[in-house]
Amino acid sequence: MAATPRIEVRVENDVQVITFKDRLVFDDRTVRETADGIAAAIPTDGTAARVILDFSGVELISSAFLGKLILFQRRIDATGGRLRLCECSGTVAAVFRTSNLDRLFAIDRDVRASLEHV
Repeated sequence: MAATPRIEVRVENDVQVITFKDRLVFDDRTVRETADGIAAAIPTDGTAARVILDFSGVELISSAFLGKLILFQRRIDATGGRLRLCECSGTVAAVFRTSNLDRLFAIDRDVRASLEHV
């Protein structure tokens, strides 16, 4: 179980489940530190990573963080891994919808559903 000030990582059935500790992933510092924590949690040895980002408790994300998520999706896709998002609040889900990123990311209702599909 790795942890950074901004995220918490637990492993469940060989899947890394990453939970955010901040309600707002919006300012530059929070975005940078959160993204650094996620990057550190994703294997860099070419292993097909299976990762779930649990947005429960997150109320708002910035466009800069969306850019980071796109990079993580590409990095995980390159290894044949899977990335799933879940527990998105109405506001966070709206951000994904209005930016058409709900087409790029697999978004589930809850962690259990993500674990079934990852």
